[in-house]
This record gives sequence, C-alpha cells and structure tokens, in this order.
Amino acid sequence: MAFLKHYWFGILTGLIIFIGLVMFILILLAPRQDLQRRGFIPCTEAMAGQLIACDRRIGCVLGTILDNSWCDIKVIGRGVKDWLAGRQTAPWSNYIFKPELPEDELFDQAAREEYFQNNPDAYQEMQELKKLNEELENDNSQSDIVDPAEQPK
Repeated sequence: MAFLKHYWFGILTGLIIFIGLVMFILILLAPRQDLQRRGFIPCTEAMAGQLIACDRRIGCVLGTILDNSWCDIKVIGRGVKDWLAGRQTAPWSNYIFKPELPEDELFDQAAREEYFQNNPDAYQEMQELKKLNEELENDNSQSDIVDPAEQPK
C-alpha cells in the first residue's frame, strides 16, 4: 500500500499515456476508407463535421477531440464485447479488417481486361517505349537542327 501512496501519480500518468499510445497505434493500423463505414470511420467523419462547425473556437475544438476519443474507445470496447459474446473472431475484427473500397467511376475495368488480353506483355512494351524515347532524345540532342529563335541575326 505504501508503494501506491508514493507512486500513484506516476502509475496513473503512465497508464493514461499507455492507453493513448495503444489507441494511436490501433487507429493508425485501421483502414481509413470502407464502403460499409466500419471501424473508426464514423467517428472520424463526425469529428470532421464538428471541427468545421467549431470555426476555430479552442474550447469547441478540444471538446470535439475528446468526443472523438470517447467514440474511438467505444469502438474498441464494442469489439471486445462482441469477441467475448462470440460474434467476431478477434477483439480487433471490427476495426482492423480488409476494407471494401469503392471502384473508380472513371476507370473502365472491362477495357483494362481487354487491353491486357490483347497485350499480355505490357511491361516489356513499356520498356521498349522507354528505350525508344531515350534514343529519340539522343537523336534530337545530336542533330543539326537549329531553333529559329536561337539563330544569330
């Protein structure tokens, strides 16, 4: 008991820093995009909206950051709770997962597949184009063509 009396502040501070570091690492490892908006994504979106509404008021900003931290703690707690109940395989399965990313609307997957079927060795083709480009640059630098703007008058 004497140990706790002497070191309670250091233990409490160390515990808070440890929890903050673990949360930082978990959030860093979690996906930032997902079609189903799982994990910490809803917390981050809500924080972004609240920060915009704060209009640089420091009290509001600090409150928003604390609300976001509390939301992140609830996500982690929900994962542990679901794991203990047997609804997921690991305590981190609800925030560390393989994300479902949206497909790029400007990217035509069918055209890409058709191109790779017609041109199976695209890497070799790119290397040949790179070599031809270098040869063209060397030819231009060695040619006797003089730019009219550079001719002496």
